[in-house]
Amino acid sequence: MIWYRIICRRRGPVLKSWSYRSKDGRPIGVRYAGINDAKILHDGFCDVVSEGQWLPTFISSATVPDWANWIQRASVGSEAILVAEVDSHYAGHLTLQPEEWMASRHVAKLGVIVIKDFRNLGVGRSLMTSAEDVALVKEYEKIVLSTFSDNDLALSLYQSLGYRAIGFRVRHFKMERGYVDEILMEKIIQAV
Repeated sequence: MIWYRIICRRRGPVLKSWSYRSKDGRPIGVRYAGINDAKILHDGFCDVVSEGQWLPTFISSATVPDWANWIQRASVGSEAILVAEVDSHYAGHLTLQPEEWMASRHVAKLGVIVIKDFRNLGVGRSLMTSAEDVALVKEYEKIVLSTFSDNDLALSLYQSLGYRAIGFRVRHFKMERGYVDEILMEKIIQAV
């Protein structure tokens, strides 16, 4: 079951946090990131990067102050950064960013990571479900994402949420394990 906490602003209600249950029954909370989350987001991102398996980068060049600046920008603009916690412990985060072109500002790019100890519990699903609510509030009409072709858990999740594969980039990433293809996916979330 999903529970929402709503806080009213001048322009109407804005969802500020969401509550879910993990596959093993623990509470999953999703909320907007705050400045105080900069270090935990930085560290979580670095942990996933260090696995060398899920992200197309080998080091994280962003600093904790960089993360704090990003969180600040996202809190007042069209971007969003969401944090997931299981039993009040950081479990992952998700970012929504507008496309760069003015003609595609109705499209949000989604990035999501889940910390190793919290994978396959429903954290990714909770983040993505919450992100669709946020995207609608921010007047996005479509969400796009990409993933490695060998990331079976992510592909299964995305497809179960209604994302469809729209493209395939062969040998797009050169990782330590060899070349990895990229799958491009999208979901229309708002009728035109």
